[in-house]
Amino acid sequence: MKQAQELRSVLDRRTWDKEVVLWQGSDKALVEMLANLNAVSLDILDLLDQNNLSTDDDDNKATIREAIRGYLKNLPKGPEHPCVLVVRSIGLLARYRIGLKEFYDWFVGSHAMVILVLGDLADPTGWPEEVRCDSNRLVEYFLEPGMVKETYVAEG
Repeated sequence: MKQAQELRSVLDRRTWDKEVVLWQGSDKALVEMLANLNAVSLDILDLLDQNNLSTDDDDNKATIREAIRGYLKNLPKGPEHPCVLVVRSIGLLARYRIGLKEFYDWFVGSHAMVILVLGDLADPTGWPEEVRCDSNRLVEYFLEPGMVKETYVAEG
């Protein structure tokens, strides 16, 4: 894992190299780093009608993939619109084993990168009692081959 300052160096470059990275730490630190960039936020939960989720995991996987693809296709990108996409609720990607293919196929490039926000899992404040999170398993999922390029952690 790399430190936040190293992510700052990547963000300061004028172009990126198909960057999909994992951020582990506070949202506040990440928001401060992105203050002078064109950053767009996507919460995977916002793409779903939570009242109409299927009981079939494959159906939900297909729905999420299609929604992500549609969202990414409509984002302006390119030299005239460099963009950092900040993605939250990434546990759903792991839960349904969706992977990151849609991000690589439809978004990242020289002028567009993705930051997957794992957040500060050491502080589960506000989580329902029945929710348990194994942060190590989530990190391991996103570190599998073909997934994120780097993992960055907030200092402190």
